[in-house]
Amino acid sequence: MSDSSDPMDESTALVTAADVILEPIGARALLVDRDVLLVPDPPPLLVEPPGALVAVIAPVPEGSGPVERIGVADVEHLENGEGGPSSDVVASIVRLAGRSRYAVRAEPATQERLTEALFAEGGDLWAAMRELGYDSPAPDRPGKGGPAGPR
Repeated sequence: MSDSSDPMDESTALVTAADVILEPIGARALLVDRDVLLVPDPPPLLVEPPGALVAVIAPVPEGSGPVERIGVADVEHLENGEGGPSSDVVASIVRLAGRSRYAVRAEPATQERLTEALFAEGGDLWAAMRELGYDSPAPDRPGKGGPAGPR
C-alpha cells in the first residue's frame, strides 16, 4: 500500500497494535501500513470532514513508544458498489502525510485473505481485520457506534 521502497527500516518499531484516532472527528482507524490507515464503517464526518484531519497514533501496549500526530494527506472512500444516491461508504482509506514509526505485527491483508476473513466474519470488516491481526484496543465496536456517533 505504501510508496516506500523499504517499508521496514531501522526506524520501524513493531507493535502489537496501534490505537489510532482521527482528530478532530474522533473516528477510530487501523494502521495497515506505516502511512496508510483503514477506517471500516466510517462516520459521516470522515466522508465530509469539517477541516484538516490529524491521525493520533498510540502504540500498544501503552508506554511502548511515543504518541505520534501525523497529518492526513488524502482520504479515499469505498462504497458498497450499488451506486446511486443511496450508496453507503463501507470503508475509507486514509493516506498520511508522513510515515509512522510503528508497524503492526499482522498478517498481510491480501485480497484473498481479506475476502476469506470477510466471509468468515459475515461481512464485518472490523472483525475480518481483527482476524488478520489488525486490532483496535477500543472497548466498543468502532464505526457505527464509535466515538463519532451513529451513522
